Amino acid sequence: MKLNGIKYWKQHFSDLKEFDKISLHELLYRVNATFREFEDYTKGSLIRYDERYKDIPEMEDLYKKFNVDNSENQVCLYPNGQPLFREKYTDTLIRGTCNYQFRDCAVISPFEHLCLYTHHYQELFNNKIESKYLYISIPNEVIVDYMEKTNNGWNMEIPRKFISQINDWNDLKEIETKIDEFDKKYPNWNHDFPILGFKSVLQDGLLFPNTNFHLDKFLVAGTHRLFMCGMSGNDYPMLLQMPKGKSQYKFKSVDSIFKNNTHLTINIDLNKKQYELFLDDKKIGEVKV
Repeated sequence: MKLNGIKYWKQHFSDLKEFDKISLHELLYRVNATFREFEDYTKGSLIRYDERYKDIPEMEDLYKKFNVDNSENQVCLYPNGQPLFREKYTDTLIRGTCNYQFRDCAVISPFEHLCLYTHHYQELFNNKIESKYLYISIPNEVIVDYMEKTNNGWNMEIPRKFISQINDWNDLKEIETKIDEFDKKYPNWNHDFPILGFKSVLQDGLLFPNTNFHLDKFLVAGTHRLFMCGMSGNDYPMLLQMPKGKSQYKFKSVDSIFKNNTHLTINIDLNKKQYELFLDDKKIGEVKV
């Protein structure tokens, strides 16, 4: 399989290539630098502060660099303004979430609700993971040809149809007219689809790669971005933990969101710098560097 590449909004991840490896500190630095590119950046925490870990040297160092005030206020910005279509919907929860247009356009730290001690340093101290993260991408054609749902269980067939019918993504009147048309035909069709978020990925690019803090499984979060990357012509970039001392290993998607309710599995070979992709037991392709 060929990779299309990734359009990043800012330059802080655009240098990464398949099978590059970066440390947690470098990852945090790049995310922090990305946030600081925006004029409406306001002070807040990039990482979660936990009193229990403040005396652990590695965590103390992280707090000094990325949460200097031990703040509970997370970094949050709206680089493209507030959600424009929120007023069309109520905040009624369906399957545990409100319509995505209520929270569309917001960008928050991908680490704010994550404990970096338990998900990184504890695993590192127990010799379960390597210290660096592996950069690889899900090819665009895998997303376009096989992705059917998000992790919340919403089928993305109608959002695909909506995207295909917008002629000019700069024309907000056209977009709103099409939204009203689809709302009448397909109730709740965009409940799990951030319309302006997709517009931003399409026109501006992606802010960060997905970071996976799990061994053996992936796509635990980020399937909205997965869909948006696919529909905007991008591959889906990821930074994956690496099992300690292994050159061959695999990751399996946590949910069966692909064609015919299948899981995506990636078999990675570090020495050969290649990975194979499977839907359940069926091989659908491979990427070689």
